[in-house]
Amino acid sequence: MKGETLPLPMPMPPKPQPSGSRLPAHPLPKPADLMGRKFCRPKEDATDAQLQANLDWACTNQGVDCGPVQAGGPCFGPNTVRSHAAFVMNSYYQIKGKNDFNCDFLGSGVIDFADPSYGTCRYLS
Repeated sequence: MKGETLPLPMPMPPKPQPSGSRLPAHPLPKPADLMGRKFCRPKEDATDAQLQANLDWACTNQGVDCGPVQAGGPCFGPNTVRSHAAFVMNSYYQIKGKNDFNCDFLGSGVIDFADPSYGTCRYLS
């Protein structure tokens, strides 16, 4: 009838799948897979002063190749202390043995499992 609105049908909930009948479309990674690739990055609350000190220390006499974060290097952009420190802190962590304590940086570093590589900037893992 003209002018009347009919109620919309309620969607049916999906039918539950029997347990064990199908594998998930994207299997979850095994813990061992996750543990194989760890990265060091600055903590969210780390200050620019802390991060600059980390850069100065690691690039001065710790054997870290800081060329990639220099002007013209693949990890120069974005040109921020946080971005440069992330690359250098991770490089130090990786070359010094990947021990959690190698990412402490006086409390300003944290271990992460996400690969922070971007564009042509490739982080060691």
